[in-house]
Parts: sequence; C-alpha cells; structure tokens
Amino acid sequence: MNTKQILFAVSAGLLVSGSFTVAAGKNVSEAGVIVCVNDKWDEKEIEKGHKIADYAGPCVNIPDDPAAEKFVEDCVGKYEFMPDESWKGSGTCTLNLKGGHVTSSWEEGSHLKEYTYKYTGGDGKYKGATGSGTYKTDNLTDRFMGGRFKGNMELP
Repeated sequence: MNTKQILFAVSAGLLVSGSFTVAAGKNVSEAGVIVCVNDKWDEKEIEKGHKIADYAGPCVNIPDDPAAEKFVEDCVGKYEFMPDESWKGSGTCTLNLKGGHVTSSWEEGSHLKEYTYKYTGGDGKYKGATGSGTYKTDNLTDRFMGGRFKGNMELP
C-alpha cells in the first residue's frame, strides 16, 4: 500500500463529528478534526493499471466545540483505481456515541474537490438521523491520516 492509497482509504473515516447534543427536530451544524488509522487495505490488480481495494479502519472525531462529545467511528469501503489514474471509493461508517449509534455513507473520488457523507439513520436517541456534509484529509504518516469536516445532523 502506498501513501496515495492510504490518503484515499483513511479519508473515508472523516465522515462525521460535531456537537451531538441534539434534541428531536433539531438541526445541528458540525465541524471538527478527525484522525484515522488504516487497519485494512486489501488491494488486487485485476488488469494492468486497474486495481480494486477493500478498506477498514477506525477514526477518532474531535469537534471544534470543546464541550461536545468526542467519539470513535468504524468505517469500511471499496476503492477502484483506473489506468488513467482516476479513482473512486464508497462505503459506510458507524459512529459510536453515548446514547446510540449513527450510520453514514460516504463517497470519494478524483472527480470531487471535497468528499461527501450522508447520515443514513441511527438508533437510541439518534433514531432517524439525517444530514450531510463534506470532508478532506491529508497523510500524517503511511498509517495515519488527519483532516477536517463540516456538515449538519438533523433528528426528526
């Protein structure tokens, strides 16, 4: 696995953070920092210059608001790298919060200036969570990534 591949894979974990002290019917803006670890990168070359990879890794989310909850999310996804050096990736994450879990989907690719995430539901006090946002990351080392995100979460 090279540094470019880690950048793509670990940035998948950037999907969310912010102040998750939300009440029903409330829309909360979120922004913060995320640091991710690449636990799995299973890459296969299916033809010359055309690769696919499975990714998995956790991220620690630290909101800009010091009073907001810090938490870990677990992410998985698939990437495809084309011979022309374009690439795309997509997957899901589960945010482990006090009071419940939130699920999200994400999309990345060379065609995007910023990557995107969408909340797809949750349980506990986060049941029915929706919202979306964008994120971007940089390599810190071959195994660690860091970056920022911004978006919103809404509960019914």
